[in-house]
Order: sequence, then C-alpha cells, then structure tokens
Amino acid sequence: MPFALLFLVHGRGLGLVESGAALTVGGFIGLASVPLVGTAADRIGFVRVLVAGNVIRCACFLCYPFVSSAWQVIVLAAVISIGDRLFWTANAPLVTALTSGRDAEKLMGTQTIARFTGAGIGAAAAAVLPAIAGAAMYNLLALANAASFALAAVLLFGVPVPGAPSAPPDPTAKPVKGSWLLLLRNRPYVAFCATHVLYALASVSKFAVLPLVVFDVLRGPQWLPGAAVAVSTVIIVTSQRPITAWFARRNRSTGMVTASILFAVSFATLATLTALPMSLATVAILAFSVLASGAEAIFAPITTATAAAAAPPHMGGRASGLFQLSWGVAQVAAPVLLTGLLSQGNVVLWSTLGILAALTIPAVLRLRASLPPGTLS
Repeated sequence: MPFALLFLVHGRGLGLVESGAALTVGGFIGLASVPLVGTAADRIGFVRVLVAGNVIRCACFLCYPFVSSAWQVIVLAAVISIGDRLFWTANAPLVTALTSGRDAEKLMGTQTIARFTGAGIGAAAAAVLPAIAGAAMYNLLALANAASFALAAVLLFGVPVPGAPSAPPDPTAKPVKGSWLLLLRNRPYVAFCATHVLYALASVSKFAVLPLVVFDVLRGPQWLPGAAVAVSTVIIVTSQRPITAWFARRNRSTGMVTASILFAVSFATLATLTALPMSLATVAILAFSVLASGAEAIFAPITTATAAAAAPPHMGGRASGLFQLSWGVAQVAAPVLLTGLLSQGNVVLWSTLGILAALTIPAVLRLRASLPPGTLS
C-alpha cells in the first residue's frame, strides 16, 4: 500500500484521499473472496493456487502505468487483494506439506524475516522516492514489481508436494468431500481462529496509531514513531530465527501464552505515557517496540503452524482461508476501534488493548484441551 499511494499520487497525479479510499474499497472487495479461494485451494492444490496468485498480481502491476481514475484503482486493488488472499490461504498448508514436525514454524520464521526485510527496504525507498522519482521512475518500479511476481510464479511452478497424487485419481474411488458448513461445525478450530483475531489485532495495532499518540497527545518529536518501527524491524530480522528455534523445543501453547504476556505488558507500558516526561515517554515507546516485536516474532509462526496442523482433513484450504480471515477482521476493525478508543484517552486505548491481549491466555489454555492431540503441544 505505501508504494501504491506514492505511485497513484506522485506517479499518476490522483488525489491522496481519492487514492486511499479507492485502495480501501478494493481491499474490502478482495477480502470477500476468501470462501472461494479456500475452496479452490482444496480442489486444485496449494501450488497451483500460489502460482495463480502471483500471475494475477503480475498482471495487475503491468496495468498500473495505465491507471487514470478511481474506479480503475478499485478494480486493480480488488484483483490484487484476491491475489494476496490466494497466497496467504495456500502458503501455510504448503509449508506444512513440505516440512515435518516443528520445522514448519522454522520455515515460517524464515518467511517472516524475508517479509520484514522487504518491508524495511520498501519503507526506506518510500522515504526518498517523492524527492527523486518522476512518473517514468514510478512506472519502471511498477513493472519491476510485476517482474518479481512473475519470477515467484516460475519458481513455484511444479514444486512437488509430498503426499500429493502424481497420477490421475481412481475414477471408482469415492471422493472425500469437504464443505464450509462442515468446517464451521468444527467448534475447536473456529474458536482458535476467533482467538487469533485478538493476536492479529495486537499485531495490527502495534504502530497503527502510535504516530497520532506521539504527535497529537504527547506533542513529541517527529522522528520517534519511525525510530520505533526501525527498532521493531531490526529485532524481528535479527532475532526471529533463534526465537523460533527456541520455542520449537517447547509446547506451542507456551509460546502463545508468552506472546500474550509480552503484548499485554507492552500495551500497559504505553498506558503510562501521559504521566511521564517526554524523555521517559521516549524510553517507554522504544521499550514497547522491543516487547511487542518479541511477541510478534513468537506468535506469528506458531499460530500459523498451529492453524495448519489443526485443520480438519481434506479441508486445508478452507481452514487456512478461515484462519486468514481472522487477519482480515482485525485489519478491518482496527481503524474504527483504535480511533474510537483513542478519542476516549491514551489510557483507555492501551489499557483496552492490554486486556484483550491478556484474554488470549485463558483461551489458549482451553484450546490446548479441545484441539486435536499434539496440536498445541
């Protein structure tokens, strides 16, 4: 989205509000594709879905240089969002199929490192692009983005999946059917996805309103929110692998509870900001960044691997779609929830988030007994 906004405003001359609204509408439309994407993943396989997602996004970025109106942005944003849903829905089940035991978490941890490294490079580029880039440079970057998705599709094409059929299925065999209704009747899995909404909300909320708090509530320095994000990126990139390896030797429930505690403590730290002088508030914000980043590094690989391991048989795609929808719900709810809480005061905002994070602890302990044996152990 940061590149998209820069491209549309500086590269194509569209308005900031117009561009943001169009990207949001398109994203909402794409989110509605989750049920269809989950069904497709179960029917045609995870590799094909991943390849399709990359091909779709490649085609969309090839169209970026020709955008000239808001409705075109909405269409492209919706299709790109569908491509994103294809990726996230198929990614975790494929990782689980390509690994064994707790190695799935290690590979997902490596993916997190790559993702945050890419985000850091993108953030740095976004900071300097407006000063150095003209329309031609933005068009070139859009085409480079398309090329990266094309390369990803080529690399994924034909990846062999252990356990996947290598020959046409026996026409006399009775097919094993899955359905969304059957999945929604699996109360433990649905409860796990509902619990994950709170983890996703904590993750989404880390820095979403921190600039508003620093600028409007504390009247603090402009560099502080960026420094907090930079600290977070460095911590995740450098510590994700050892953190994942350490928790891979322990119960998954232990990791999830630890992440809950770190999130709750980090939000409680920010609840004290208005009572502190600016120097101590700065220290508190940077400490928050360290604690919340540690929680992110712990919970993200574990919960994703748990969702894949707990998926009902023959419904891995639908189950992954439901799990990814928990991220979508958090992302959609966060702007309204966070701004509403902040309007009631800094203490209300961060205390509420801390309480919601703490509520995941009893939920995880209950899920440990209800999910399939070994899932959270």
